[in-house]
Amino acid sequence: MKVPTVPVIQDDTATRERVVDLLQAAGMRVLAAGNGNQGLAMGLAENPDLILGDMQIPGLSGSEGAQGLRATAGWRRVPVVAVTANSITSDRQKAIDGGFDDHLPKPIDHELFAARVQAYFVAAGDPAAETPPNRRPLPLSLPLPLPQHGQDPGC
Repeated sequence: MKVPTVPVIQDDTATRERVVDLLQAAGMRVLAAGNGNQGLAMGLAENPDLILGDMQIPGLSGSEGAQGLRATAGWRRVPVVAVTANSITSDRQKAIDGGFDDHLPKPIDHELFAARVQAYFVAAGDPAAETPPNRRPLPLSLPLPLPQHGQDPGC
């Protein structure tokens, strides 16, 4: 089975490390970027299964990056989810209007994070995955409760 690849584009080091830890604990290949330009390059080069990015990030903003991916000829449809401190109800709509598929507020709620990440995965090798909206259940599950940042997920 293909290991899911997820770029995490986040300028806040603590949040980036936390999200990376959670996804790696679930067995995913995680790529980390600290600015929007690096994130866009990863999104185009790495053939990811999901992209998690901040809306307000140095360089290319999250919305500019999401729109840039979608405008690139030949780029396959991959869910792009905002993970952001912009957490009021209208911020979710701003994220969607800006090119994101969804919005996850910070601080990260473990159960919400796990449920949303799982909901956005495309099963590897599924022929139906080529038909939008390209959303299938995640073939592996995030451990709940999720480990705290820096804690050994095997504990």
